[in-house]
Amino acid sequence: MLRSSYRAVVAGLVLLPLLASAAPFTSPGDRDLIRDRQQRLLDEQRKRLEELQQLPGKGAPAAADASGDDERCFEIRRIELEGAGHLDESARRQLLAPYQGRCLGVGQLNALLKAVTDHYLDRGYVTTRAYLPQQDL
Repeated sequence: MLRSSYRAVVAGLVLLPLLASAAPFTSPGDRDLIRDRQQRLLDEQRKRLEELQQLPGKGAPAAADASGDDERCFEIRRIELEGAGHLDESARRQLLAPYQGRCLGVGQLNALLKAVTDHYLDRGYVTTRAYLPQQDL
């Protein structure tokens, strides 16, 4: 019994230096490299956040006010949102109602796209954007 305990202690003492040498050793240069990488990641995240904040915000004019200097307008009878799986029917109606059945210029179309995009941004979908596919007008 005493002999097996002695063997366990000796084995532990022999293996202890091996375990200690397996611990990661970071030199001051490695720490500087890690710190530089972390700082670069923080800077990139800060830049992305600033870019997101520079997207057209809530202060843009509403659909009725977005007439601007648009000379041409297009009669919009129907608006379809394809791939908008996270928009429930009431949100769709609320977003699209001010624009359907009207003659819309480029400014109003952009306001519609912005309203849909803002709706998604408000719900945390920061990579989602509304866009108009190629049209044959």
